[in-house]
Amino acid sequence: DSKLPSAVRNTLLELFGQIEREFENLYLENLELRREIDTLNERLAGEGQTVDGAELSKGQLKTKASHSTSQLSQKLKTTYKASTSKV
Repeated sequence: DSKLPSAVRNTLLELFGQIEREFENLYLENLELRREIDTLNERLAGEGQTVDGAELSKGQLKTKASHSTSQLSQKLKTTYKASTSKV
C-alpha cells in the first residue's frame, strides 16, 4: 500500500501516464522516420545518386536523439514542478 494521499498518487499516475504516452509517440515517430530515411536512401542508391550529408552517422543520430531527449526531460521537469506546486 502507498503511504501517499490518494490525490497525490492519482496525480502522479496521471503524469506518468502522460510521460509514457509521450515516449510511445516519440518511439513511433522515430520508427517512421527511420523507415522513411531507409526508403529514400534505397531510392537514391537505386538511381546511383548520392547527396552530401544525406546519411547521418550513428554518432550524429545519437547526438540529435540526446538533444531531443534532454529537451523532453526539461519539459517534463517543468511540468512536474508546476503540478507538484499545485498539490
